[in-house]
This record gives sequence, structure tokens and C-alpha cells, in this order.
Amino acid sequence: MKQETPSPTDSFTYLRDVPSAGGLPVIDQIRAAFGFVPKFFLAQTLRPDLIEAEVHLIGSVMVQPGALTRKQKEYIFLVCSAANLSTYCLTAHCEIVRMLGIEGPEPEQVAVDYTVTNLPLPFKALLNFAAKLNNHPNRVTAGDVAGLRTFGFDDRQILEAILMVGVANFSTYVSFGLGTTPDFDSSKIAFPPAALARA
Repeated sequence: MKQETPSPTDSFTYLRDVPSAGGLPVIDQIRAAFGFVPKFFLAQTLRPDLIEAEVHLIGSVMVQPGALTRKQKEYIFLVCSAANLSTYCLTAHCEIVRMLGIEGPEPEQVAVDYTVTNLPLPFKALLNFAAKLNNHPNRVTAGDVAGLRTFGFDDRQILEAILMVGVANFSTYVSFGLGTTPDFDSSKIAFPPAALARA
């Protein structure tokens, strides 16, 4: 795992005069949880109160045990990040999948084309729903939700899937807006030409 860390001369964000993260309790909490501090958070130290709110949201939706498994939530995040061409989010969560020891297809393969993996059909149906909500939110209907129920998903699981798509998009927009460079080596990420053409 090759982690890219900013040096004092590196510009890892579009913002200028970003305060040092030293001494911020929320940054210490993030370091304790991840073993490092993602640039996503370092770039936001102008507003540590907002970092705290984001950590709480992400922790509540993604990290804490819920109706969906952590694997399901991470894969939803990967699929949305790939569809959004978010190299920052994609590389970060591919590494998180590895750090967590989540077994299954390579996370990059899940992100770029989960349909050709050996994931079970219900899991693919969940990712299909997440991809549709991410890519065409105004086309999601009650029928799509009913379709998930036929694969055994209950309303709590469906709600978490929807919230995960929201978290993935929030993270994408913030990382693009801040111009954060990836924390990890992004050379494994190869977006298919069709995705680049859509963008």
C-alpha cells in the first residue's frame, strides 16, 4: 500500500492558507481511526466544526454496524465513486477495503465493472440500484425499491443504501471542489473509455 503524503511544499488542495491540523482533537480522532489523516479532512481545517459533523455522519452511515454489511456499504461507495470519476474517493476506499480485510473481488474491479464479478445476484441488484440512483436520480421509482425487496432487502437496508449513495456523492463533490490529490497510488485506477466519454 503506497500512501501519498503531502509535504509542506505540496499543494494538495485548491485552498490557500489552510491552517495546520496540529492540536485539533477531531484530527487526532481521525488519525487514531485510520492510521493517517486523509487529505480530504486536512483540506478542511478552516472549519474543524464541519469536519466533526462529517466524521459523525460518515461514522453513523458507513462505519457503525447497521442493516447493511460494511462490505455492501463500501462497494456502494466504490461504484458511485467510479461512476463520478472520483479518483480521490476511489483510491481511498479501495485501500480501506484492503485495510478492513474485506474478502471478494479486487475493489478496483468492483468499482469499474461489478457486473462481471462473482458477487451474488442480490448483491449486484443492490449495486444496480445504487448506480441508478447515483447516475440518474430522477429516474428512480417505487418499482426500483420494490425490485430490491424481491431480492430480500428490507426497508432499513434500502434506506442505508440510499444514504450511502448520498455520502459517496457528498465526498465526491467536496474532494473535487477542494482539489484534493489522492492519498494513495492511483495507478491501478483505469476508467473505461465509455465512462470518460459520458463525463
